[in-house]
Order: sequence, then structure tokens, then C-alpha cells
Amino acid sequence: IWIVLSPWIWEDPVFGRLTTPQGFRSDLASVPPIVRDIPSLDPNGISRPCALMHDFLYAWRMIGKDNADEFLRISLLSVGATKLVSDVFYMGVHQCGQASWDSDNGALETRDFDTVEHYRQWQATLSPTFSTQLPGVLQ
Repeated sequence: IWIVLSPWIWEDPVFGRLTTPQGFRSDLASVPPIVRDIPSLDPNGISRPCALMHDFLYAWRMIGKDNADEFLRISLLSVGATKLVSDVFYMGVHQCGQASWDSDNGALETRDFDTVEHYRQWQATLSPTFSTQLPGVLQ
């Protein structure tokens, strides 16, 4: 498990400016052990920034699972992954990621941040049009 030490920003022409906040926890990419040794699928390789943001999008839930999965596919291509690698990652999360999506529901404070203080700091950055009780939910 990796912990974001300072806010990590992703600029994207499709998804806009996305920020993974300080204190967010991620495994970077849940690549099954059976394929972990394939160099291009290495979860510690170029997939790191894309997988980090994908994990945050799953936790935050602002853009929905399908869009979060599409973000992973597009972002992998933008950092130099081949179409095959991008498609493999996409199919993995799109076909097998529902359990992760379901388990992330409501887990932001309790599981996805290293401290309650980091969670509260992130929560304070949300636009006033968003609920302070349910991050990413319009009031």
C-alpha cells in the first residue's frame, strides 16, 4: 500500500484537472499474481500514476465506475502504454472491478486515507456545491 505524501495532480483534456489528495492510500494496481511477472503489466511500472488516480476515482465515486475505468484506459495510453496493455488493464477493472467498486462505497474516511486529519483536509477543499457528508454528491 502506497500513501500519497502531497497532492498529486493529473491534467487531462477529457477528464480535466483531477487531484489525488495527501494521505490517500492505494495499491497502485491490483494486478493478479498470475500476470504480475509480465513486464508490461508491472503494477510498479508506467501504470503507477494512472492506477493511483483510478483508485481515487473509485473511492471518490464522482464520475462513476464506467468513466473511472475509461480514465484508466485513456491515461495509460497517454503515458506510453501500448494499446494492448491499456486494453488489458481496462478489461481487468471493467470486468473484475465491481467488487472493489462496491467495497469502496462509503470507505473514504475509514479505509482510503491514512489519517482522519488528511481526510478532513481533503474534504475541506471540496466545492461548497458538494455535500460535506458524502464527498462528490451534489446537494
